[in-house]
Amino acid sequence: MLLSIVKFLQGYMHVTLTGRAKERFLNLCCKKNILIWNLVPNKEAGGFDFCISLKGFRSSKELLKKTHTNLKIRKKCGLPFLMHRYRARKLFALGIFLCILLLFGCSRYVWKIEVNGTSSLSEDMILTWLEAQEKSFGTKKSEIDCAALEAALRSDYDVVAWTSVKLEGTKLTVDIQESLPQDEKKADLPQEGAWDIVASEDATIASIYTRQGTPMVEKGAKVSKGAVLISGRLDIMDDNGEVANSRYVVSDGDVTGTVKRTWENEIPRTYQKKDYTGETETSYTLQFGSFRLPIKPEKAAYSACETMVKDYQLEILKNLYLPVHLLKTTRKAYVYKDATYTKDEVEALAKEGWESFLENFTQKGLPIIVKNVKIDTDETKCSIRGSLKAEVPLVTYAPTERVRETEELQETK
Repeated sequence: MLLSIVKFLQGYMHVTLTGRAKERFLNLCCKKNILIWNLVPNKEAGGFDFCISLKGFRSSKELLKKTHTNLKIRKKCGLPFLMHRYRARKLFALGIFLCILLLFGCSRYVWKIEVNGTSSLSEDMILTWLEAQEKSFGTKKSEIDCAALEAALRSDYDVVAWTSVKLEGTKLTVDIQESLPQDEKKADLPQEGAWDIVASEDATIASIYTRQGTPMVEKGAKVSKGAVLISGRLDIMDDNGEVANSRYVVSDGDVTGTVKRTWENEIPRTYQKKDYTGETETSYTLQFGSFRLPIKPEKAAYSACETMVKDYQLEILKNLYLPVHLLKTTRKAYVYKDATYTKDEVEALAKEGWESFLENFTQKGLPIIVKNVKIDTDETKCSIRGSLKAEVPLVTYAPTERVRETEELQETK
């Protein structure tokens, strides 16, 4: 490949060798280090066909006289001949030079950003974050520190467990792996002072595990919102079994409770349905950066239409994108008309809403103990009512009341 490029830059010719001492001419070329290649016999001309460089052709003139041979040029190839052919078209040559210069300048910036692996974080959120970091489209590649972006992304978003930022050509790729859902109380765990773990809502205690503090409830107990589950006060008992002193800590433990959740929805059976008329229109727009040039503008004016835009960005080499986009816009006209769901259709929609409600628990890893759902359908509507019992974390924090200090203060007074 590299040798072909060198040959093109230097220029070469396809020639036919004829005359008396053809073999001697070839031997002298070899002795003088004149490069020839693709040598094949030409029976019709009684000689040989081969390729020779422009420099070699000029050096072979004395050898041709010495061997009484002749070289007939069949084809000229390479940059020198191309430049000579268009020597009178200076503006064309200038345009090629400016085009190369423009491509070189554009290759120093980022024109394509790809985000992979997002779940709770959307691609738009990451693009907005990059824009706030001044590392968005049109940023100089020399100003982008991939390692620093990775660290900043993990720091600004706790949900990001791992990330990789790569810069290839004019494309910036952000790969993200989000952490599994964690107990929210971990992020809010107090670091010092005296704190109780209290119930976040009314529930029946399903499990309690204490790492630090004094447990105040047992499994199966019914508690109200705000009730102390694990106290931050540790009582130190004397030999008589009485409280001699108290030590205050930040409570730490896991407490889950069984709670009841209800969900209901009502879906009317009549609705407005899109009825496509069959009329479609396609328009094209050429975009250079933020400037847009309509190639085929929109003509028809639809009262209601569905619009789909496809963005084709210019990629001249792998990962070498340019700020040139072809936008293809397709519009499909439709009108609204009255329609009625069948019983199966409306009940399927109702079940979709119920399943979506259940996903809020399953995605967080919360076990559902019991679930019930009832669907009633009549001529006008479909009503769905569901309930479930699930095991959820109950942990929230509240300051510990320092009882003994309060009593001692009152006795002193």
